[in-house]
Amino acid sequence: MADDLPDTIRDGAPPGLRDDACCEADDGLRRGGLSEVAAALATAGFAARWHGRALTPAELLPANIEQALEGAAMLVAQGRAEVDEAGRVLGIHGLTLRNTRHRFDVAGRPRNTWCAFDSVGIPAALRLDAVVRTDCPACGVGMTVEIGAGTPRGSDAVLWLPRAPAANLLAEFCSSADLFCNVDHLHSRIDADRAPGRVCDLAAAAALGRTAWADVADVVDTSR
Repeated sequence: MADDLPDTIRDGAPPGLRDDACCEADDGLRRGGLSEVAAALATAGFAARWHGRALTPAELLPANIEQALEGAAMLVAQGRAEVDEAGRVLGIHGLTLRNTRHRFDVAGRPRNTWCAFDSVGIPAALRLDAVVRTDCPACGVGMTVEIGAGTPRGSDAVLWLPRAPAANLLAEFCSSADLFCNVDHLHSRIDADRAPGRVCDLAAAAALGRTAWADVADVVDTSR
């Protein structure tokens, strides 16, 4: 799938970060194998979460309630959605109501995410001015990355992007899709030659985000 990647990923990464194209950047990272209804639920759920609403699957897709409930159950089982006891969607498509290590701030408003990739990829896809906030797993230092109009600004930070998950996105991917202060810190924790995944610079991570969240880029009203 390297042939499908933008040139900035194939050729724009610093030496040592190309690693045959960063990762397999198709819809499989976020949406692979989903039914049409489940994919629609993810998009609608993301839009609701963006505006601070926790809605049930039936409220998100009122024209297809039975299929919406089945789609939500599948998303939860695959670690692609979180619901509360009332069945309201609390987390989906990278955004969550839970407090996590990762978030991005837009106009001073924090938005929690499942992983550092989400915190970079979502504002990149939505072409936002944002500040990413996370911490480096190697040294524990809090990190900030500025994003202007969807483009990360200069930083030595690198992203570890695990292999696309086989069964559960939250458990197998989001749990370790972290930003590190620099590539040396990443290599102090991860043997990138053996571990299943890729090292990405911020430009590559943003490009992957534009692919992964293309479905919401023109759907969500980010002005409010």
